[in-house]
Amino acid sequence: MEDLDNDLKNQLYNHYFVELETLLKVYHNRKTKISVGNRLNIIKDHKRPKSLVLGVRSPFFLSARKDKTLNPHISKHTQTEIGHRIYELCYTIISMVYPNFDFNQIIINFNTDFLIHKDKKNKDPDSVIFSVGDHEGGGLNIYDDDKNLLGTTYIWKYPVKFAGKTTYHSTEDYTGNRWSVVAYRIKTNKHYDPYERELLDY
Repeated sequence: MEDLDNDLKNQLYNHYFVELETLLKVYHNRKTKISVGNRLNIIKDHKRPKSLVLGVRSPFFLSARKDKTLNPHISKHTQTEIGHRIYELCYTIISMVYPNFDFNQIIINFNTDFLIHKDKKNKDPDSVIFSVGDHEGGGLNIYDDDKNLLGTTYIWKYPVKFAGKTTYHSTEDYTGNRWSVVAYRIKTNKHYDPYERELLDY
């Protein structure tokens, strides 16, 4: 973020983040989507979170759930008007800050506290995370391999790249409403460009 010029920073803070937060509030007032898989064991209160999975679907999802959507390789919510715009905004924010970062899926969690864990199922080591919402705290805790806390990274409207697959991390305690946006690459050769609306092979 420090490397961005003032014009780009102003676009991020006065346009993209504002619109993203507005759309997430609308979306979560309308939808209560349940995450699937084994993620409950790393959530602090073991409650099913409100989550949006946007971008490309995993091969496992394709084989396990053959629902009839416009494009079975793209997550269902990415194919809705508001979900697609949310994905565009996240895609733009991340691309502005990390233009060379390669990802094909984003998960957005609402008011979810994650315990210490690694994202072992990701294809690449690095992820990008940031948060929006009216909250205090809620940074990214980073640990060493012995699970000793090394520090907490500020992520509110501040995209940060970190080695989510190989580094232990968790959610800092917070108050208020918090959406955490995490971008990463899943184990598929597909990539979706939300502006071209094309599914591409790497």
